[in-house]
Amino acid sequence: MAKEPRKLLWPDEDDWLDLFREHLCGHPELAEYVARIWFALLEHLGEGPEGVRDARRILNQALRLTYPFTASYRLAYRHYLLSLSGYVKPEDEPGQLLRASIKRARASIAEARQRRKQSKD
Repeated sequence: MAKEPRKLLWPDEDDWLDLFREHLCGHPELAEYVARIWFALLEHLGEGPEGVRDARRILNQALRLTYPFTASYRLAYRHYLLSLSGYVKPEDEPGQLLRASIKRARASIAEARQRRKQSKD
């Protein structure tokens, strides 16, 4: 999934409907609340640079608060607990693994940006 273009990750109308049917069907109050969030984001986006900044802040907050509900969070927490137990090899400590992964990801991003820049020239 990490190498998919961002556009492919964006849900189409059928994907949205499937998601909404699964989670909002039978919950009209929740559907109303979600609709108000979407509306507020649209309003912010229409308010120029400051509104865009607000919308970005709201979405970043939502992303951060979503993380504890993901499988990645559960795995990371289990790994962290194993690390605390003292049975994790030094090269497998969470910080070591994450720093190396972040370094590789940043290198991939830089390469992709360079390729895009070269293709525009």
